[in-house]
Amino acid sequence: MSPPSSRWAESNYQQAIAWCKARQKQKINCTVAFLGGIPENDAQAELAFNINMDAIGLIAQQKLNTSLTVKLTVLGALLDRIRCSRRTLAIAKFTADRDLALEIATESKDLVSYALETAIACTNENKKVILDLQAYLNRTSEDQKAAARGGVKVRLVKGAYIGDANRNEDIQSRFKSLVENAPEHSQEILLGTHDPDLIEWVEDRFQNKKNNVEFGFLKGLSDKTKLELALQGWRVVEYVPFGEKTEAYVNRRLKFLRDLEAIGKAPAP
Repeated sequence: MSPPSSRWAESNYQQAIAWCKARQKQKINCTVAFLGGIPENDAQAELAFNINMDAIGLIAQQKLNTSLTVKLTVLGALLDRIRCSRRTLAIAKFTADRDLALEIATESKDLVSYALETAIACTNENKKVILDLQAYLNRTSEDQKAAARGGVKVRLVKGAYIGDANRNEDIQSRFKSLVENAPEHSQEILLGTHDPDLIEWVEDRFQNKKNNVEFGFLKGLSDKTKLELALQGWRVVEYVPFGEKTEAYVNRRLKFLRDLEAIGKAPAP
């Protein structure tokens, strides 16, 4: 018997995709991501690659409007970037052949340039490539422009790693500025935040452009908000991670909640 669903993640891709199927009935799309931890050798990175490919196959088989998010570290970016790139390009082609989108997480600041280069390279295989960029980095405005020039869609996220700005008010200001100054030819505004102030700002700012905006949320957070937005006609996507090595991911989520509490804040309900 498979372990029960947890608040933050699923144990395997079959459970994750079953969750996505249920969410789709609620007008919420999903993106699944394998949390395999940092591989210690190439064999582990190759195993992660195969698990991602199997997940894509099941998504396509069930004809779900679900995408795949990859973490380049899980595919071996810290071991061998050439092999990691080859794996990511193969995933890009496999998703494109099944008319699925591929999202690439930027993770730490040191990997942003590599993630940007990889995302642009993946557009040769798949025209539905999304790169997550974090609002608290000084470089994000230029990366946003470079991604647009390279045919890559950007999901602007508030961020959960260490950045160049750390005060909540500063990051909020950067987030709004990046949204307002997105390249003119960017037809979609893809976002990722649980900040109730920013969500309200986006709702007010883009009330007449709901089809152009997509709110991204994590599994386990802001369930009431994501359902309400979906019912109001906004595009909503939920990030659904899976795997057995979820401890680091869960710890970051718990730290996020503690940090918010420390400054008297809370995520959107």
